[in-house]
Amino acid sequence: MKILYSNKKTERYCNDFNKAVKEFGKEVAQKLFDLLNAIESFPTLLDLAGFPQYRLHALVQNRKNQYSFVIHKGSKWRLIVYPLDENGKLLTNRTNEKELLGKAVIVEILEISEHYDC
Repeated sequence: MKILYSNKKTERYCNDFNKAVKEFGKEVAQKLFDLLNAIESFPTLLDLAGFPQYRLHALVQNRKNQYSFVIHKGSKWRLIVYPLDENGKLLTNRTNEKELLGKAVIVEILEISEHYDC
């Protein structure tokens, strides 16, 4: 998959391991880079949905149409993305999530955020 970024700050963390280590710690930074490599290695989000360590799931309410990956089990960090088709168009049809994820060949990374309680 191709990766796009919604802002320069997030792009810096995802492309500069030392900046990621400084912000998130070495263990989380390593897991973030492992996840980014996995995203780039697979053709669609559907291919990543089968990996339980990433817990890919749809978000709701004010984060409708966004998906979340757990960066590292046991930490509060997650990667928030938009699924995009081959033309860079946002995929929004939730009636058939498997089909949506199968069409998602580009992800736009919105942010790396703290969310979950450990």
